[in-house]
Amino acid sequence: MSDTTIGGAPQAATSDTTAVVIGALAQMLGREPESISAQTRLFEDLSFDSTSVLELLIQLEAELGVEFDTETLEPTDFETVGALIAYVAAQVEENA
Repeated sequence: MSDTTIGGAPQAATSDTTAVVIGALAQMLGREPESISAQTRLFEDLSFDSTSVLELLIQLEAELGVEFDTETLEPTDFETVGALIAYVAAQVEENA
C-alpha cells in the first residue's frame, strides 16, 4: 500500500470513498454515476444548495457509518466532488 495522499487523506481511503460519494450524488440527482466526476462542481454544475449539502452529508453518514464533525467543514470542501471526496475520506480514516 502506498503512502500517497489526496487532499490529506490516504489514497486507498479516497479510492474506497469515491464510489460511495458519487453513488449518493447520482441517487440524489437521478443521474448516472458516470456523469459525475471529481471535477464536477456541487453548486455550479449540480445546482446544490445548503439543504442539498445537508441531505447529502446525512446520507453519507448513514452509508459510511461515520459522523462528520461540522467544526472541520470548510466551504472549500464543497467546491468540487473531488474536494468532498477528500474530506469524507479523511473523516472516515480519522474515525476508523
